[in-house]
Amino acid sequence: MKTGKKYADIKAATEQSFDVDAFTQTFLGVIREELPSATDPAKSASLLRKLIRSETIKFTDMRDAPEKFFLAHRLLSSAGTQGFGIRFTVQFNLFAGSVLGLGGPEQIAQLDTIQREGKLGCFLLTEKQAGVLSGLIVETTADWSDEAQEFVLHTPNEKAAKNWISQGFVADLGVVIADLRIGGVSYGPHPFIMPLRDEQGALLDGIVIEDMGTKTIANDLDNARVSFDQVRLPKHALLDKFATIDEAGNYVQKGDERMRIEVIGQRLMTGRLAIAEAALVAARVLTMRTEAYAQDKVCNGLAGERSLASMPQLAAVFEESYAELDELAAFTAGVEKRLNDCLRTGTIPDANLVDAIAVTKIKCIESAVERTHALRKEVGSYALMHTTGFELVDMFLCMKFAEGDSRILQQKLVRDRLKALQKGGLVSALGQIFSDSGETLSAISLARKLAPAGRDLEKMSGLMDKHWREIYDLAEHITARHMRTGEKGTFCEPMVDRGIASDPTFDHEWKEKL
Repeated sequence: MKTGKKYADIKAATEQSFDVDAFTQTFLGVIREELPSATDPAKSASLLRKLIRSETIKFTDMRDAPEKFFLAHRLLSSAGTQGFGIRFTVQFNLFAGSVLGLGGPEQIAQLDTIQREGKLGCFLLTEKQAGVLSGLIVETTADWSDEAQEFVLHTPNEKAAKNWISQGFVADLGVVIADLRIGGVSYGPHPFIMPLRDEQGALLDGIVIEDMGTKTIANDLDNARVSFDQVRLPKHALLDKFATIDEAGNYVQKGDERMRIEVIGQRLMTGRLAIAEAALVAARVLTMRTEAYAQDKVCNGLAGERSLASMPQLAAVFEESYAELDELAAFTAGVEKRLNDCLRTGTIPDANLVDAIAVTKIKCIESAVERTHALRKEVGSYALMHTTGFELVDMFLCMKFAEGDSRILQQKLVRDRLKALQKGGLVSALGQIFSDSGETLSAISLARKLAPAGRDLEKMSGLMDKHWREIYDLAEHITARHMRTGEKGTFCEPMVDRGIASDPTFDHEWKEKL
């Protein structure tokens, strides 16, 4: 990223809310000493509790100064911190952010106590059968008992168990998404805040938590499978900004915005952008670090000694990587500015912004994977060494699957584009053919191939399988349009290699030390 006048202007504008340099120093100062040794969930969770209690960044900053959250995420990525960045976003975005965005005033006020006590939270949404490739399905139930004036939370079958819940094993609290039912009538997915453990750390009755096991990367982060057996929750457990249960036991909507999965999903969109920025920063820092190594690495050439960086094939990789990653940084910073405005005002992003956020996640992670792989192929054994940054590239796969698998996001872009094509009609589509670099032609072609299915879901499934290449080709056209036309911006800080080398050892007895 360039640090000229544009960067200075952005930094000055951001500092109307907070001092960027002071925040950077304070934030890194809290974590720097303990981060290298926080290689298991017990130590990593302890460090997060310390960060929470320091109030360097507050839970309410997701509303009051969202730039802090995104900056903190980028700072962690510039240090190459494996799972701690995910632990951070789970705590501040998915857990606390859900309370902030979905809770009423009294529930939001509880965040101050939770922060002061350094309690950890998790976000219990994804279920075992509703994995990353099957979309968002919620089968966990929360039945309202009018007699007892409480909810009964239950996992009806194994496939409905909450799955791969980051920070789920060590969390004290959780925001759980369950199908709210009153008298057997479903009102769809709703959010509930609940304790998972007592003050001594023991699981509460009816809650079963299993560790998902050792992974190829990010073993400092615990991932859990969680299920519920007739767990009773008080009435005030329902996060009630958008809906509540009245004294007569009736479901009552508050305001014009009804509770639905798109409302719950606001935190997923914030997370998607944070993950996109994390991948982008990590890939660029790795490129910078590798270039510094290559400039000092002396090789034998036909005309004598030369640096590895001067080899034409590697020089081309550096040039192409910086161009691609910097273009994505400008686009992503512009998307963040738009989302920050929504977070401050509590408004739901419009359809264009929702799509733009999806594009950042799809493209940033795709580029991170491809550019780091291109580097790895050209720098020899350096790419095999611990502390180079290449040992962390599996994190990009983790990012690809988190907060909405990139394939699912591509399919959503296509589905919405086909709906818009149908709504606009042929005349409108013909007017766009010569101005959108082939997107409309691609959409018309795909729509014609899927049309024979009509409303028959089985036939539609078969046709989508047959024409899957065209689906993802249209998604590429859509992402290219957003990249081409979207508002551009600049992050409030330059990208700097803050590499903090982690200890490669892992304490397999970490559960005994919680």
